[in-house]
Amino acid sequence: MKSNNRPIGIFDSGIGGLTVLKELQTQLPDESFIYIGDTAHLPYGNKSSQTIINCSQSICQYLLSQDVKLIIIACNTASSLALNFIKQTVNIPVIDVITPVHHMIMKNVQLRRVGIIGTYNTIQSNAYCKVLVNSNNKLKVFQQACPLFVPLIEEGLQNDLIAHLAIKKYLINLINKNIELLVLGCTHYPLMKKSIQENIPTSIQILDSAQATADYLTYYLTTHTLLSSKKINNNRIIITDKTENFKSLAKIILNNRRINLEILNITS
Repeated sequence: MKSNNRPIGIFDSGIGGLTVLKELQTQLPDESFIYIGDTAHLPYGNKSSQTIINCSQSICQYLLSQDVKLIIIACNTASSLALNFIKQTVNIPVIDVITPVHHMIMKNVQLRRVGIIGTYNTIQSNAYCKVLVNSNNKLKVFQQACPLFVPLIEEGLQNDLIAHLAIKKYLINLINKNIELLVLGCTHYPLMKKSIQENIPTSIQILDSAQATADYLTYYLTTHTLLSSKKINNNRIIITDKTENFKSLAKIILNNRRINLEILNITS
């Protein structure tokens, strides 16, 4: 029987999935994590479905070689397009970032109008709309692609004037739909949460997929008796190509000045 103290693998197209890692480190301090940011193929939001599937499968094969006990797809685009393919090729549990949001929304039986923002591919897939409406046919779901958000965040401009202008342009239609809840359907978007809050009515709640995923994983590991009894290894952060801002942003997101980046070459 394999040990529950094995690490958990996490991957995203870039920096955004670190928002998930941060929440996981807080809630599950005894777990070890291997994080991969696929900076060589950033952003996933405007790539073809096949490219995203190929990149995701290559990353998962590497994580399997590192003997992880579970994989988290900390990317809404990959969750939308590659989840089923990944589940067919790995023999360990795989958790996406859409299912946890679905679980949290379904707990609020009074909720009627929800807005989803995400990358172009996530919105085009209708992944959120399908799972939410199928579970509650009284729920009205409105979607908006925000293709500029990820590049702005990767450049560290999430609080800049240009970010505020983009937020106003993208979110006006959702605001006019009188949504009660706004789902940040990309793990990059929590890094822009403060700016988003400043540009929407205070009556609109914001649901952070990073927080939802951490809550769901804690529940999953507990109910499936997969919790680690003690932290064995230091967390590892891996990128697939050198980038200008990744390390400096990672230090801020994780509140850790000592971050050592590894480089992993993968092909799509």
